[in-house]
Amino acid sequence: MGVEWAAVTDRGLCREKNEDAYLALPECWLFAVADGLGGHLAGEVASRVALESFAAAMGCWEGDDPVTALTRAAAAANEAVYQLAQTNPAYKDMGTTLTACILRDGELFWVHVGDSRGYLIREQEIAQFTRDHSLFSEFLREGQLAAGEAEVYPGRNVLTRALGVEPMVAADTGRLSLEAGDVVLLCTDGLTLHLDETDIIKVVSRGMVAQQAEELVRLALERGGRDNVTVILIKITA
Repeated sequence: MGVEWAAVTDRGLCREKNEDAYLALPECWLFAVADGLGGHLAGEVASRVALESFAAAMGCWEGDDPVTALTRAAAAANEAVYQLAQTNPAYKDMGTTLTACILRDGELFWVHVGDSRGYLIREQEIAQFTRDHSLFSEFLREGQLAAGEAEVYPGRNVLTRALGVEPMVAADTGRLSLEAGDVVLLCTDGLTLHLDETDIIKVVSRGMVAQQAEELVRLALERGGRDNVTVILIKITA
């Protein structure tokens, strides 16, 4: 299996700092995005510490079931962020999202907490393989809100689950079979606030992977850039 990949992150047009972070270890086939939560520098610290701890726990994974390894690494990241928040008042109540994956033997294994997202794009079809842990998404699934209300719904950013907020967190996990030509997208909600799935398919259907990642972020900024935005694109080449 071969891949082409690209990652882009931007502060956006309305935020003073970038609380997003990403992890790309192609030599380990490991990729992740995180969107930090908390005042002052807390969100920026949470996303950075989470990804550092996650990467240290995963390494270039070999051995047991990859889903088990990802779950343990997410738990280690949760513990690192939570303990830091307990020892420094400036970081009280900080947390972060985490959407991460590892590629092995033609399969994608993933772990997820929060409202960042993972998508699989195949032959002009796109499918979100993660589920948002947010009040908006819960109301959407229950039919209490319409998808088009995301930008105006006042509780859009209220998460029902985040990494580092509690001593333990329940992470979603899964696995997908991959084919040559597939594209995996990991992104923070700064992208999906402004772009829908049709927009994403249009961008990913043309140009090189690096150009596509830049174009996704450019469009999010062009349409308002109300949040930090981070994108990782991974194209399966063989």
